[in-house]
Amino acid sequence: MENEDVVSVFLKAGILSDKSAIDYVTDNDIDAEDIAEKMLESKMYFATVEVIESVLAEKDADGETRVEIKHAGKKSIAKDIDGSVRISSKHEEEQKTKTITDFVAYFSDRYEKIKNILVSHSDVKNPISINRLEGKANERDVSVIGIISKMDVSKNGHRILEVEDSTGSMTAIIMKDKNVGEDSLILDEIVAFKGGVSNGTLFVDAIVFPEIPVVNNADRKVDDPVSSVFISDIHIGSNEYLQKVEDKFIGWLKGGDNGAGDVKYICIAGDTVDGVGIYPGQKADLKIQDIYAQYRAFEEFIERIPEHIEIVIIPGNHDAVRLAEPQPAFGKDLMPNITGFNNVHLGPNPCRVELHGIDGRQGVNVLMYHGYSFTRTIDAVPTLRVNGMDKPEYVMTELLRKRHLAPMYGSTALMPSGDDPHVISRVPDIFHTGDLHSFALKSYRGVQLISSSTFQGQTAFMDRVGHQSNPGKVTRVRLDSMRPSVLDLVN
Repeated sequence: MENEDVVSVFLKAGILSDKSAIDYVTDNDIDAEDIAEKMLESKMYFATVEVIESVLAEKDADGETRVEIKHAGKKSIAKDIDGSVRISSKHEEEQKTKTITDFVAYFSDRYEKIKNILVSHSDVKNPISINRLEGKANERDVSVIGIISKMDVSKNGHRILEVEDSTGSMTAIIMKDKNVGEDSLILDEIVAFKGGVSNGTLFVDAIVFPEIPVVNNADRKVDDPVSSVFISDIHIGSNEYLQKVEDKFIGWLKGGDNGAGDVKYICIAGDTVDGVGIYPGQKADLKIQDIYAQYRAFEEFIERIPEHIEIVIIPGNHDAVRLAEPQPAFGKDLMPNITGFNNVHLGPNPCRVELHGIDGRQGVNVLMYHGYSFTRTIDAVPTLRVNGMDKPEYVMTELLRKRHLAPMYGSTALMPSGDDPHVISRVPDIFHTGDLHSFALKSYRGVQLISSSTFQGQTAFMDRVGHQSNPGKVTRVRLDSMRPSVLDLVN
């Protein structure tokens, strides 16, 4: 136990104490709850070193007084098991001014990757490039894979789309009330359209989304009895930072109860600090107004975590790395103290990480994304607007169906390189996000969706952007069974 945990136990029992007594209990790893119980039995309400020793004192067979110290805590299973973290996403490209050529390469890579996903679907047979359909008077049973560049609705309620591929563009019409998934379409996403062509116009009968296949998570479980914890949106530095949530979290990890003993990994999905200058008037909302002091406080939080736990940290939109995605991993400028820790792994956003791939065996594949694109994606899709930002599982599911983390251009700032890291080429075992401060835990087609809540209470800024804080929810997944559980540190 830490000093603050001992104090908490004593105060809960109605016992006051001096600092030397607290240090004595902590330094000797004495069970504070056992001490409190024995003191109450003896009607003692102020703890000193002498009082604690007298409570523990017993007579042995020879009449000599001895002190029996009952140690606290449970044995950590994870402490004796080797861990493995493998980050496959790097994105450390050279900083340079981006040109239209870079954006063309970015969207071309996206198109080719998602096209390859679509052609593997049994519903998409022999797709035809758009230039081969130009001038066609009549063509039935056509499949076209394209990116939606324009969307409109006619006065009769029909959907009129402009669809492009690398060879050209054409008009696609979805008749009113066709109900083939048109309400989920957004600009810039890539789908397959099936239908008939008349005078160069495609009349859509069906839409095929890239979608993820149904996967069997049982095949992904590991052999060792270890768990991973998923949290996000710590927001250290805010006036509304919930220090009690941090203290309870650390106390849980160190105490070994309620599954903490098998925790081998912690994944943190961004917004480690509240930042500076993120929105107008933020200075008044900050308890720590210096950005480097905020990161030092975050490092102190990380330093409190037992060192046998492997920690993966990615940035978010409140962090002091570039806003444009992919965001690079944190460097020594922001986290000079923990960057060299063997158990700290700093990744980009988005990040693909494999946990516990030991001795050549496949581990659990986690897709981490902070989720900055979520707000604009929710606003663009009518069905997502109905469910709102307090149900992030819906937007997470939609992005898996679209196989892209930010399908609509403008939903997040971009730093295009030769490839598009937002494409979900490989289906993850766990999809971990944050940003919305709303908690969600759901399985979709065998993929475990985790939207982590926050360590921050409700703020005026969150009111303005429509986020509703649901703090203190910690998700733990047992990697040998892929079974999740939730620890509520607030309620």
